[in-house]
Amino acid sequence: MKSLKSPLFFLLLIIGLSISCKSESDDFEIGLNESIYHDDFEYVVTDYKVLPIDEYTSRYRINFKVINNAEVVEHTWNNSIAYIVDSKGNIYNNNKELQIKLNDREPFGWKNEYHTHPKSEESTILIFDLPKKVDQPYLKVSGKFLMGDVLDLSKYKKMKVKLF
Repeated sequence: MKSLKSPLFFLLLIIGLSISCKSESDDFEIGLNESIYHDDFEYVVTDYKVLPIDEYTSRYRINFKVINNAEVVEHTWNNSIAYIVDSKGNIYNNNKELQIKLNDREPFGWKNEYHTHPKSEESTILIFDLPKKVDQPYLKVSGKFLMGDVLDLSKYKKMKVKLF
């Protein structure tokens, strides 16, 4: 019986390693109100609007929510927590200055840094200006490696929210 346990262990180990070594291009597409999980934290796009700025530019106004499911740990994050990537791999960052201007006109609780307490949530509006020719924009999140990322192999880095 002992001779069967050793090969079975190695077979399971090889299967586990092959699953974990999948290509980075294996992204997981999700939609509005679906969560990107990062340890005890959830990131959710609750709504978005695409506004024409001129003949070359579209402005993406994205309602973004962070949910802290931790029992005791506060989650500190800022307005660069998310970015948009297109089908060609181009990256577009949040426009902090436009966020501030929007908050002056339509207050939504803008902060330079957010401290989401355990068992609570906070929201903001993110602003991105993209060329109109951008094909298939997705929102992705960035973050530091956390203990929960060991079990899911940093899956949050592969999650993308469809914005078209």
